[in-house]
Amino acid sequence: MDILKAICAFLIVCIHVPFPGRVGAYFTALTRIAVPVFFMITGYFYSDTVARHKEKQQIEKIFYLIVEANILFFIWNIALNVLRRENIVAYIRSIFTGKNIIEFLALNESPLAGHLWYLGAILYVLVIVLLMDEFNCRKILCCLTLVLLIVDLVFGKYSLLIFHREFPYILVRNFLCVGIPYFCIGNLIREKRYSEKWNKKVLQILIVAFAITTLAERFALVNAGLNATRDHYISTTFLAICLFVYILKSNWHNKGLAMIGRKYSTWLYIIHPIFITVFSTVVGKLGLKSIYRYVAPIVVYCATLVFLIILQKVKIAMKSK
Repeated sequence: MDILKAICAFLIVCIHVPFPGRVGAYFTALTRIAVPVFFMITGYFYSDTVARHKEKQQIEKIFYLIVEANILFFIWNIALNVLRRENIVAYIRSIFTGKNIIEFLALNESPLAGHLWYLGAILYVLVIVLLMDEFNCRKILCCLTLVLLIVDLVFGKYSLLIFHREFPYILVRNFLCVGIPYFCIGNLIREKRYSEKWNKKVLQILIVAFAITTLAERFALVNAGLNATRDHYISTTFLAICLFVYILKSNWHNKGLAMIGRKYSTWLYIIHPIFITVFSTVVGKLGLKSIYRYVAPIVVYCATLVFLIILQKVKIAMKSK
């Protein structure tokens, strides 16, 4: 499962700094499984968390992670404003508005960095699941899973087709329409042992099939002029589930990828946008954009990973003194 974390971390980098052209756009459609898979992983291992009575510790850990990540991006954004000679006071005022605070608290949308919504969403999911368990009614969440996934599609990717208009994607890209359903799916796969019941070869066929249908969905929506901003297709859920179960059954062994997934995937997710900004600025000044864009996801992923490894070694060295 750690290997899957490492792979999904790379896919998320590909979302934020995609490969160029039509091929890149279609590949990005496939990478949308990454965040659902991360929620599924949390749900899958939640039984272990409960067995060790560490539910509250997990919530506390995520809470501090949210604080650290937002402080980091606040400092980073201030630094960028200084370098760009922009008005820092105006920037700070633009962050702490009533609308931003409401969106942050209700929809997990951080005004400091959009991708940090995931941390807020997983925190809310864990709190909700803990409360539901207190009243022995977690089954309600499982029953709502299909409804919430449909809501995501109706008001998200298929909103232009159904309503002839788009809704702000943060209305569905949050703990409610993404976090809870995928957490529950991962949890059900563990508790019902679905991975033991599914044939590996069938899963391989399904992965290919749902990858094709994902691309077909994008093709159809784009050509019809109905491709809304929200990024989850109908096939995204099925592709994520099939890949998740396939990895469970495969028992892949790769120490390098496993280490990346176990030790670095969380912070790789958090800080990679900083490296995107740095590299895009540097290559722009060097006139290398035309070359860089073909390798940008790989460069950003590797650079972020190297930075985290060095940072960890520095921390270890400082502690040993």
